[in-house]
Amino acid sequence: MLDVRSLEFSRAARWFAGVVALAAVVVTGFFLYQPHGRQAAAGQSTPSEPSKPQACGGGAVRCHLLSTGIWAVVYAPPQEVEEERDGLVFLDPGGPGLRPLDAGLTRSLLPSWLKNQTVAMLVEPWSVHEVGPDCLRSLASVSEGGELSDQQVVEWPDRFRNSCDVDLYRLDRAEYEESFKELSEKEGRISGVYARSFGAVRASAVMPELKRTGGWAVMDAPAPPPDTHATTLMVERSLALEAGLQDVMGCTSGDAPADCEKELHRTLREMGSDTATPAGLAGGVEEYERMTALFSLSTDMGSNKKPLRDILTDWPELSATDQEVVKSGSHAFTRRHGDGQVLPDFAGYLANLCPAYNGWGAGAGSPERNPLGAALSRMHYACSVMPSDARSAWTLPKAADAPRMLLLANTRDPVTPPSAANAWGKRFPDADRLEYAYPGHTEAPEKLGEKISAWLAGASG
Repeated sequence: MLDVRSLEFSRAARWFAGVVALAAVVVTGFFLYQPHGRQAAAGQSTPSEPSKPQACGGGAVRCHLLSTGIWAVVYAPPQEVEEERDGLVFLDPGGPGLRPLDAGLTRSLLPSWLKNQTVAMLVEPWSVHEVGPDCLRSLASVSEGGELSDQQVVEWPDRFRNSCDVDLYRLDRAEYEESFKELSEKEGRISGVYARSFGAVRASAVMPELKRTGGWAVMDAPAPPPDTHATTLMVERSLALEAGLQDVMGCTSGDAPADCEKELHRTLREMGSDTATPAGLAGGVEEYERMTALFSLSTDMGSNKKPLRDILTDWPELSATDQEVVKSGSHAFTRRHGDGQVLPDFAGYLANLCPAYNGWGAGAGSPERNPLGAALSRMHYACSVMPSDARSAWTLPKAADAPRMLLLANTRDPVTPPSAANAWGKRFPDADRLEYAYPGHTEAPEKLGEKISAWLAGASG
């Protein structure tokens, strides 16, 4: 039997799992901290004494508690390194929902062209603040996929706002920019930024500073720019996943049946909609589990091709193994244990992602027409009532204020489809571009290492 929980753990251990993927992450065990300026509301979060993240315990790691109340973790290069490029590299691995790891594991997971560099990253606020039990319970009621009653539809938004202090869990644009500048003052020049997935959206806040200091930015599989409508984001991702599933099912091969794509869509429609109950955002619990399991497994389609193919081929008579894969995958994707408990990671994901895009609540289609998009709409239900302000909104700088930029586009990415990289290219026409093809969202482009290194040499020259 495929052990999906172990699979998810292994995937998270590669660290670069990507923001909107919501793959399970390695929990390194943070102590809680309540920095100045971030007050927790009663019944939401319990402040505790200051303590550094556990990742800061080793000699190869140094940490700073910045005046913004954000922790920064700095990883020194290996001792045997004789030559290092000038300046520290700022890393945003995306998520949001990734915690800093110990130095040894972190260094082993960096792409080859960063192996010898000092790298630094900011710590997610939700990982050093307790997400209160009332907040987790409110999210549980909308994360398991069942239809909400009329009373829940009326009462849930206020319950969520009163129980979840999302400002406490998010790293907003102003904090991000200020923390970046203060980190450079403490550590010296930051030569550039490597940002993956949603990390590219956040790294856009420091582009003008990089431009001023002569730095560079590498955006790998970037999430859609922050001015993208939420419906567009969800629809394009659902279409990218269906295209990936077409490849899994052999629809793109030369001898594939002419109606292969139609048959796959029919299967997805049946898996994601329940004609016995009224149509809603994402159907019932079982339908939602099936759709979110497909999203979870798709973060690494290359490794998960067999379980994906088995599920789609065997439908509707899923074996016990298939059913366990579906349930486990869905739980990992929605940050829920088998008992339905929402993890703090999911609260942090919503607190950070929702303010980055506008238009939540419109949905991405019905379970009958777009079952994958309907499941995404359901998962992001909280975004439609998420409070935000000018500090938490993310906006792109003008092209003239951008540093030298390299866009890395994964042409087979089911999480951040190539259309997202194309949108970045339109907004920053002077950006360079390299493409790679990997069926998933967890593979750093190692085969491009030499080309990226050559680009960096030119950018730093």
